[in-house]
Amino acid sequence: MPLTNVLCATCGLVFLDPMPTSDEIDRYYREQYREHYHGDSRPRPKALLRDKRGAEERVKLLAPYLQQGMRVLDIGAGTGAFVAAANAAGWQAEGIEPHLGFARYANEQLGARVHATTLETAPVHAGSFDLVTSSHVFEHLRDPLAAFRRVHALLRAEGIFHVGVPDIADPRRTPSARFHFGHTHGFTRESLMMMALRSGFEPIDGACDHGPVLLLRRRAEPVADWLCFPAHALAMKAFFRERSAWKHFTSATPYARFFKRMRRFRQENQQLE
Repeated sequence: MPLTNVLCATCGLVFLDPMPTSDEIDRYYREQYREHYHGDSRPRPKALLRDKRGAEERVKLLAPYLQQGMRVLDIGAGTGAFVAAANAAGWQAEGIEPHLGFARYANEQLGARVHATTLETAPVHAGSFDLVTSSHVFEHLRDPLAAFRRVHALLRAEGIFHVGVPDIADPRRTPSARFHFGHTHGFTRESLMMMALRSGFEPIDGACDHGPVLLLRRRAEPVADWLCFPAHALAMKAFFRERSAWKHFTSATPYARFFKRMRRFRQENQQLE
């Protein structure tokens, strides 16, 4: 820090420039990120509650696309909550989590098979998974396009990839909070979709039709005309120009967001009592 974000004039993808090195990113996520973001090297009760709830929602979403015994990989497994829930649903699931403390918790406390490594070096084999899932991970990667292609290689023919990232163009976000200290890239639905098409995926009709959360099917080849939102970069330039801190704080958005978060915190505290 400080970190500088720039905007691709072709596709509208936001990314750091200069980009940290691979060694810097690997070391940060292996040793420091969870402490900076969660405040501890092991998951706290509130984080466990949220992970469990999110895991149950993801299992429910993906269940129609999987049969008993199918192989599932979770990239950025965190506490291992999704891997454990997927195994309980009858799938053969494993995960990848670079942070040593969280990966250890997943293995020791939940009995979830989570590899304490990165996607690039994980001991997983090409063509061996029916489904890969990743929630709020690709915005942290140095080369998300290479990661998309790695997922493509890991999936069997017509396998499914479920990927979700934060929306950098979410109008409810505080302008200063759009650029998170742990994010190397900032996606919208459009920029994420174009990266998916470029990597050999196509969207499954009627699934995950909101924000930068996609349910994709593996194609044999990438889509040649992947630049399907040619005006997106200009739209993003206009978005950042118009979303000033002054306009944000003189609208009702930040205050409605604040009270919504307070209600959620109160509900979570009641569940933990």
